[in-house]
Amino acid sequence: MVSLLGAEVNGSSLIIPEPLKDLGKKYKIRVVYFVPSDKKVKKEYQKKVDVLMRVVADVYKREIKANGFKTRGLDFEFNQKSELVVNLVKAKEKSSHYTGSPFSIDHFLNSHQQEIWEKTGFSRNRPTLVFSEAGSVAEARPIPQVYSGLACVSADVLSDAVTASMIETQINNFQVLKNNKADAAKISQTSNGVIIHEIGHIFGMLHDTKDPRNIMMRGYDNLGKMYQREESKNRPVRFSKAHARMASYSRFLNEAFDEADAEAPNIEKFGIESSINGGDSSINISVRIRDNKGLGSIIIMQRGGGQIDALVADFSPDGEAVFDKNVSIKCPKPLVPNQPVIMIMNVMDLNGNLSQSTIHSQVKPKE
Repeated sequence: MVSLLGAEVNGSSLIIPEPLKDLGKKYKIRVVYFVPSDKKVKKEYQKKVDVLMRVVADVYKREIKANGFKTRGLDFEFNQKSELVVNLVKAKEKSSHYTGSPFSIDHFLNSHQQEIWEKTGFSRNRPTLVFSEAGSVAEARPIPQVYSGLACVSADVLSDAVTASMIETQINNFQVLKNNKADAAKISQTSNGVIIHEIGHIFGMLHDTKDPRNIMMRGYDNLGKMYQREESKNRPVRFSKAHARMASYSRFLNEAFDEADAEAPNIEKFGIESSINGGDSSINISVRIRDNKGLGSIIIMQRGGGQIDALVADFSPDGEAVFDKNVSIKCPKPLVPNQPVIMIMNVMDLNGNLSQSTIHSQVKPKE
């Protein structure tokens, strides 16, 4: 049950997330604080990470349940004192080594991943959330073969101006009040929300700009509304049903799965079936997928043309072994001659195995 302590903070009745506790799951999130040799460790970073993770865990638990799926929520690594483990990795090199010159996101993630594995061990069953002092980056990369991945955010979130060391203060900082101006509140909300968003990519979620309330868009800019008792009833910030379904089948939120099944869905076909012309408002796509134990969730995102990144298809196979369909995808906007079109499909089976396929195409020019 979500904690509704409703503490009277500056005259507002606010929801205070429950403390984190060890759920005893085998599939947990690992938290790392990555500090290059030319950077200093921020004070009270453990307390601040705990505060941030309380919000993250609370949002996932509430939103997965609000969409009708069962879960006890996310689990994290804890020590023998039942405290959240925050692995401090004092990196060997200066920040510039990890950013690269010129900057390369692949190099950034790869260099972080390698050194983190050296210090904390290989992360099977452990998606790693990294607070990095190396640069202002918010990126995520799943490693579905071992139920892992890397979600990296800037350690600027651990500064006093962004994150408090007490949860009540953090929730208060999300609100626009006399002693907390709109700019400060937005920074706190957005910084905490970005973490929720990036972890979502590890669980197979894609971007979705169709609804401004979506966390996988920029709905997290208004995260504070989720902690206003009356406003929260309307789910002002949310995961779409499609994304909640996808995450609910991951091993980090699913409560009933066959751990012996390590075979990812086989995407046999994902292709465009007809020419794409300027002015078209739909695209005909063929999809054929097989899974040995049954399919759980399928989502398709369209990218290209004005930063669309919109979810355009969502299927719930309900455990079917084969999904074989020709579908007409309605585009968020009419297609423009010569524009690139990218379709990304994520598929999760009933046991948390994830596959992805991508189509690259282009709209025909005007004759």
